[in-house]
Amino acid sequence: MIRPQEIEEKSAVLGVTISTIERDYVQNWILKHLRTINMVLKGGTGIRKVYFEDYRFSDDLDFTLLDEVDIAELNEQISIATEKTQEESGINIINNGIKSNKNGYEATLFFQIKQRGLNRTKIKVDITKKSKENVILPPNTKQIIHPYSDQLDYELKVYPLEEIMAEKLRSLFQRTRPRDLYDIWKLWDEVNWSIIDGIIREKFLFKKIYYDLNYFIGNKRDFKNAWKSSLGNQLNALPAFDNVFNNILKRLNEKNWFNKQYYSE
Repeated sequence: MIRPQEIEEKSAVLGVTISTIERDYVQNWILKHLRTINMVLKGGTGIRKVYFEDYRFSDDLDFTLLDEVDIAELNEQISIATEKTQEESGINIINNGIKSNKNGYEATLFFQIKQRGLNRTKIKVDITKKSKENVILPPNTKQIIHPYSDQLDYELKVYPLEEIMAEKLRSLFQRTRPRDLYDIWKLWDEVNWSIIDGIIREKFLFKKIYYDLNYFIGNKRDFKNAWKSSLGNQLNALPAFDNVFNNILKRLNEKNWFNKQYYSE
């Protein structure tokens, strides 16, 4: 385990809270042992952990299962992963239990870095069932980015950036989470659009989501109201909301993927 001073220095240099750095560090340790479960990392955490070291921080770990696993077996596997993490790293971490949700399972982990007091910090592990998501592209196996002095060295399965982007785009029409908007804006020029063009329709159809820009525009206020509270602890410099929203709206208007052939839930 790294020294508390290293966490404090990272916090000061990157302009985020100490708890954000602690969570980022502990996520890398728990990922080392969760990777033995046959599932693939996705979302914003996947972007930061293997693609871009300077990407925004993420509070949760998001996965899609590649096999069907029952809740009891999954809970046991997560408990084993937390025990191994604690033994190897010295971080006090526990599995506080797993529960079912609409799309799969949600586990709650609590960790404590001993030198920093008695408070425990939460990491949510959101796991989508294989039957609830269509993983179209072959997962990449990538080296973990671990910018800390204890030099963790391992590989894990993660969505390609194009599949992450396709799901982020679909999410704009399912929910109003500012991190989706930010990730689309940030990744737009980093992905291969010919690949996304080939899978985006299938992503929407699988969830029966209707591509309706009026729905997206109608949620502008909700995105804006949650912009700072949702992303403020994950970034040093938060971009202006209106610039991001208008940029994405312009680019979506230029796309002609669907011609209103998608469905709503």
